[in-house]
Amino acid sequence: MPSHIAADAPDLTPGPLDVPIPVRWTDLDAYGHVNNAAVVRLLEEARIAAFWQPPAEQLALGAPQPPAALPVSGAGAALSTVIASQRIEYARSLGHRRDGVVVRLWLSRIGGASLSVDYLVLTRDDPEGAAPYARARTVVVLVDAETGAPVRLEPETRATLEAFTAEPLRFRD
Repeated sequence: MPSHIAADAPDLTPGPLDVPIPVRWTDLDAYGHVNNAAVVRLLEEARIAAFWQPPAEQLALGAPQPPAALPVSGAGAALSTVIASQRIEYARSLGHRRDGVVVRLWLSRIGGASLSVDYLVLTRDDPEGAAPYARARTVVVLVDAETGAPVRLEPETRATLEAFTAEPLRFRD
């Protein structure tokens, strides 16, 4: 059973993480479906909620602590991340939902300086993930913010992240 990230206090149970993300009216295209570019944004919001550490002043004001923070933060940090690749398969159309979506995510691979984040886009009425709207994978690379050179994960960070690993998604050929 996946962990759940609440807006106020994340459950730190290892394994896949369920991140609730609102679907905004502006996410819809002319056909009334969540636009493919908006799906990329939903995935990004879930990834940030799960892995990116807010600055200390925002934590002091009540920002939620991510369950598996990477050693990166915002502007001015020594480390940054870049997206090396992203793959999305859409299984069915997603319309506007006032209850939003649940993005289930986990790490399917931890490399020397990179992570593969796998996702299922679900709704609250399908908590088992029997009929996801989309499945996706993003490869994230940690880099030196000044030089852009890849930076290897520290052993402590790797150990923390390993708790959030699961089998990789299978995509259509």
